[in-house]
Amino acid sequence: MIKKSKYNYILGIQCFATIDSGACIIRVNNEKNDYDYVAISEERLIRKKYPYTFPLHSIKYCMKHFNIQKLNHIDLLVSDIIREPVWHRSGPSYNVQEFDYIKSLLNFPEKKIIQINHHLAHAASVYYTSGFQDSAILIVDGNGTDLETNSFFEGKNKKIKLIDKYKARGIGALYSIITQDCLNLGVGGEGKTMGLAPFGNKGSSVLDFSKVRLDGIVTDYSSILKRMPHSDIISLNKNKKISKLAIDLDKRDLKEDITKKKWSRIAYDLQSETERCMIHLGKEIQKRIKSKNICIAGGVALNSVANQKLFDRTNFKDIFVYPACSDAGVPFGLAVWALYNQPNLIKKPIKLKKLKNAYTGIIYGKGCINSFLKKNKIKSKDINLTELAKYLAKGKIVAWFQNGSEYGPRALGNRSILADSRNSKIKDYVNNKVKHRESYRPFAPAVLEEDYKLYFKLKNPSPYMLLVAKVRNSKRISAITHVDGTARVQTVNRNQNTIFYDLIKEFKKITKVGCILNTSFNDAGEPIVETPEDAMITFMGTKIDYLVLGDQIIDRKNIKKSLKKKLKNNRSNTIKKNEKKTIKLLTSNYTLKGRKKFIERGEKIAYWNCLDKSLLDLKKKIDIWKKSKKKMILYGTYDQTEFLLNNIENFKKLNIVGFLPYKYINDEYTSKNKIVFPFKQLKKSSRILKEKNIEILITSYEYAYDIERDINSCFPSVKYLKFYTGYSRDLKFYSTLKNIIK
Repeated sequence: MIKKSKYNYILGIQCFATIDSGACIIRVNNEKNDYDYVAISEERLIRKKYPYTFPLHSIKYCMKHFNIQKLNHIDLLVSDIIREPVWHRSGPSYNVQEFDYIKSLLNFPEKKIIQINHHLAHAASVYYTSGFQDSAILIVDGNGTDLETNSFFEGKNKKIKLIDKYKARGIGALYSIITQDCLNLGVGGEGKTMGLAPFGNKGSSVLDFSKVRLDGIVTDYSSILKRMPHSDIISLNKNKKISKLAIDLDKRDLKEDITKKKWSRIAYDLQSETERCMIHLGKEIQKRIKSKNICIAGGVALNSVANQKLFDRTNFKDIFVYPACSDAGVPFGLAVWALYNQPNLIKKPIKLKKLKNAYTGIIYGKGCINSFLKKNKIKSKDINLTELAKYLAKGKIVAWFQNGSEYGPRALGNRSILADSRNSKIKDYVNNKVKHRESYRPFAPAVLEEDYKLYFKLKNPSPYMLLVAKVRNSKRISAITHVDGTARVQTVNRNQNTIFYDLIKEFKKITKVGCILNTSFNDAGEPIVETPEDAMITFMGTKIDYLVLGDQIIDRKNIKKSLKKKLKNNRSNTIKKNEKKTIKLLTSNYTLKGRKKFIERGEKIAYWNCLDKSLLDLKKKIDIWKKSKKKMILYGTYDQTEFLLNNIENFKKLNIVGFLPYKYINDEYTSKNKIVFPFKQLKKSSRILKEKNIEILITSYEYAYDIERDINSCFPSVKYLKFYTGYSRDLKFYSTLKNIIK
């Protein structure tokens, strides 16, 4: 008889190439009915931000932590769905990358792979770590499965139930587009926009949100924002961009001062609208889910200002935001969903438990650190927290490296740069000389949990730096007070991080202030440091005075300048070697020639999915309807309906009995032209819509998802076709685009 293993392993990875590539492995202890886990983002290991690569290094990192020798020793792989519910090419019209090739060769049986909704993974990450038995769960994202932007879930008794969802447009997408395409702050620059916003609180508004409709879960930004998708293989490979905005906005020249003229006002307008939107969604979900608790996740949940305002303006008694609430935390969400929802794998129920801390990385212990220091002949001495607190009080900058790294974008006391919160000049110094970043960017306070109400107008502790509060005495802690008198607070207690708490306590003994400046341990343009080697390289490239590695402290005066180049070369070579080894470990028959052929073949299919699939699906259905003489109702916009009538073969031969205009508008938002068709214009109350033998064809590209939602709500028993998908292009541009991709 084969003895059952004490452990089961669940791997969570995303199904498509993303800036937040990463992995998580949950280890289930079958004897104790408990679990532990390790999670990491790929960028930390390959030292490249926003990599869009397969999480090779992350998977190997997690396997190494649990001493898993082969990938197929893992019991279950859980992934998400981005466009179609398939493992390979879930985003059929995205450009084909090495990511897809590696997936096709993965040494893992596909029968042990399951996929779940992207927003469900977000919901799982936050609900199953909140400590709440019941909770409203609000997901607000750029986009998820089939263009989902907003989702309402209810968490109750370890189960998560979908209540409602909205697709194709949302505040997350709008925030990202204006950040990148107008303010010119680059990929991942949304945090910069949030920091810039308070500088724009003057003058007249630039962005007009007066026509935006917020109704229940619906956040209709069609007066400003075009429907998604906003990128595909044609936009990426052929540079034929998709129109994203329904308004005209200039793009800032990088030489322009972003804090001046209209740019800061645009950030202010956008941030104000985000807060209005989040407050609205908070109130709406409270109407539909009777719980005193709210969990928030998705990329927009990183907007700590909006989180706080939502909480303040609703009647929820408690709030929880998962520290890796963006897509970086999806791998954990995928794995933890399986933990509570796969009875075939998990035989005995696992109790809900509240997240203790955000430190999910491998611990680099004393032996590892001492070996690194000895190998590189780096002088150090034992740490003394009292002495270190004195350094901080005297204006010195300290890089702080302890134990396992944080999951998500916030440094929470294990990979941090620390300074005196009282020093008004230190903010500019850290921005300019240490972080090499924009001067308007604020810094966060790390405050003793027992003291947070002394310094901040905050109702609850904020251990993950995802709530913003007004500072009570800004002059006292000026270095962490933003221009609008607020701060993104991290509360610290001894159970979460003993040594970090003790350091702040020592600082308080000296200064009478239990609060220090805390920012992430990285230089501009690089990920947060992961290893002692990363820490030393970044330390040497900045004006940081002291580096603490575990229980050792290093004075920059004792470091030879030549060491940085040596360490960088060693690290680069190690990453390359590890990648080759990991490819061999995780895949079968990987070759450069095979990769090239795979990509070439995949690109042809991706172009077809962009352009031809929707046309072919429509033509096939038209043939069926024509033969059956089915009564057809067209539900859409004037201009798109006219285009289809005049350009799609046999369209006019359909038995069309009426046209239901969507809001009496055109796909082209600014056009007021209302076309008269040779069939009856209907209203929603028209009797014919209640007949059993009719079908509806959605004749709009721009509002296809809104119309689909309306049909499901008003005419749930009527069959319909939505031939435009979450990855297809508008057929109006078919001929032009076909010529481009030939």
